[in-house]
Amino acid sequence: RLGEPWKLPDAAGFLVPIRSKAPYIDRDYVLLNEVEGKVDFRDTGTINKVEVNNKSGLNVFIRKGTMLHGEGTQSRSPIHGIIVEPIKKFIPMTVNCIHASHGISTGSAFKAEGVAPQSVTQNLGEQSSTWASIDRYTSKLKRAYRAATPSVEGSRLMDIAEDNLVETESEAMNTADPISEALRKIPGDHVDQVGVVVFDLKGVVAVELFDHPESWKAFSKSIIRSYGETLTEKIGDLIDIRTDKAELVFKTFLKRAREAKTTLLTENTVSKIWNLTTDDISGEVAELKGTEIHILLSRQEKRDTFKMEVEAEAMPPQAPRPVQEMAVPPEEEEVEEYIQKKGGYSLLEQLARTPQRFSDLVQEKFVSRGTLSTRIKEAEELGLVEKNIRKSNGSPAYSLTETGEKVKKKTEEKSK
Repeated sequence: RLGEPWKLPDAAGFLVPIRSKAPYIDRDYVLLNEVEGKVDFRDTGTINKVEVNNKSGLNVFIRKGTMLHGEGTQSRSPIHGIIVEPIKKFIPMTVNCIHASHGISTGSAFKAEGVAPQSVTQNLGEQSSTWASIDRYTSKLKRAYRAATPSVEGSRLMDIAEDNLVETESEAMNTADPISEALRKIPGDHVDQVGVVVFDLKGVVAVELFDHPESWKAFSKSIIRSYGETLTEKIGDLIDIRTDKAELVFKTFLKRAREAKTTLLTENTVSKIWNLTTDDISGEVAELKGTEIHILLSRQEKRDTFKMEVEAEAMPPQAPRPVQEMAVPPEEEEVEEYIQKKGGYSLLEQLARTPQRFSDLVQEKFVSRGTLSTRIKEAEELGLVEKNIRKSNGSPAYSLTETGEKVKKKTEEKSK
């Protein structure tokens, strides 16, 4: 059953609770956060693998997108859900890195820290896409917090690197400002609630539900928080949100989802995790002893892309961007924000001297390798930097565009 729609004032997105009816079958599993301290994680020394040991005596469901905060190692997140059996040994779990500039420390432990934002979770599975989605999310989050309150400008939130998802989310949740307050007001635990449908102006963003209210209740705050991007997005006064149409839109979404192709992702003696895909929907179903216990469906958005620089140097140079794309000037506010970021102006300074490869820029040591990758990508998106020049040894190199040169010159003049 669908409950009553709920939205923040002036927000573009809204949610509708999914409720069920008693009696419920007894759960034969628990969620990770219900057995804190009884499930151990350790780093294998490989970027895409973490080992997990379930000492709880119960089957433990770990949701896709759970943020595992590395203790002295880079943080990771599972690329799909997994049900871990209570067996006395470590088993491998496939993950993506969610802190690009942090190194790996074999044998180091992890602590679960809630759920990654929906836009990041949706890009899990391809490491480059995961990194790109994190950078985009944290940059957008900081812009929103800066606009919401001037006092946040001097806060620790603004100093955290854009590739550090766990720390950014943790600090944002503890920041006293309108966005955090709004997220804390979002209801998530109605009687008999088992899930939620999240909507934006295009329709259904995501559907998530469990087979039991206790499962939803145990994880609802983290899940609702993960949809914060949609639920706090502001809207103009001229658009009227028709929440009364939600049920019809939801049913249409489910009808398309029923046509999804299913692929087995992983299995063990008690469970199977299935991937669901259509042209415009992606999802996942967790099955325990033949019973579906969790479903996650999302509207399929275009995946973020981000090439690792070590790969890029071995690739042929990119073709020059089309003239019509280059002719569109970046927003002045976005450029100003970029210049204020750590290493933003320094990158323009370095490239104003001569075109340089990524490895050349790393040796200048004006920022960390991870931050440098982020600044370059941002500069390319703003049209300040391009990579279409080959040096004498055949490797691609970065250089300033005409727009980038103008921005650097204007910044120099303002600083005098």
